[in-house]
Amino acid sequence: MSFRNQLICLDEVSQQFLRLLVALGGYCTATQAQALFPRSATQVRARLRTLERLGFLRRITKYPVVYQITKSTTRLLKRDASSRRQHTLSTVQARLLAVHFYLEARAWPSEFVLDHEQKIAVFTDLAGCPLSTLPQRGGKPYLREHFLLWQPDWCLAIAMIDLPQPGLLMRLKLFIREFLPLLRHLHKEPDLLIVTADKGRAHVYERLKRHRAIRKLGLGELSNQIKPYPVKPPVPSIASLTWPTADKHGESLEVEQSHHLSHTDAHQKHSRELIYE
Repeated sequence: MSFRNQLICLDEVSQQFLRLLVALGGYCTATQAQALFPRSATQVRARLRTLERLGFLRRITKYPVVYQITKSTTRLLKRDASSRRQHTLSTVQARLLAVHFYLEARAWPSEFVLDHEQKIAVFTDLAGCPLSTLPQRGGKPYLREHFLLWQPDWCLAIAMIDLPQPGLLMRLKLFIREFLPLLRHLHKEPDLLIVTADKGRAHVYERLKRHRAIRKLGLGELSNQIKPYPVKPPVPSIASLTWPTADKHGESLEVEQSHHLSHTDAHQKHSRELIYE
């Protein structure tokens, strides 16, 4: 089916769903899709099968069923995104955790800022922060890796999604170092949330806040703004992925090259792995 014919068959509700899914990392389970869609389970599953048949989604697991966006979706939204590429199992698990967190936090209620430029504007325009206080990449402000949200008390929060891997201390240290200039500038906000898949990981992060390597960062009272957050219910465990070499529309999958990295480089790559782009 040509891309033009794909678009003809796509309704506005499906487009909104795909747009949100890209912003959340590009993956969801069938159960998560039902929570993202204000429809019955039967209607949602039928819509997912339609989007798969049209080439906007593909299944990458047998059970539980996990869907990923495709190149057709990023073409539809007129933007490229790493979320359509092939990722490691741990990254897929983390991106499902991101959707879990979004659904849970939305019910607090909270208001998410998903657009990258709008995230920057929240700090520069509303909070009056210099660009230099924001995390940088290539000499420009970079906030794609984390969620930005207004909590029920209208206090800002920045959420890091935990990866189901070792290296928690390094991950916590990098997260704090990236946002420490912003914390020092604003003093009382934002909260830095570390979203974990279970209470055990959250407790480990809480203990690591007292680690000597973290204390050396000079947080002081700002350490109270570092808040591990376990989601509930737990994210479903995935045993394996079923990546095709190419989808039925001839799209080759871009394979993540982490298996070519050294152990140290791979650890650092995973610590900074994109969750939202």
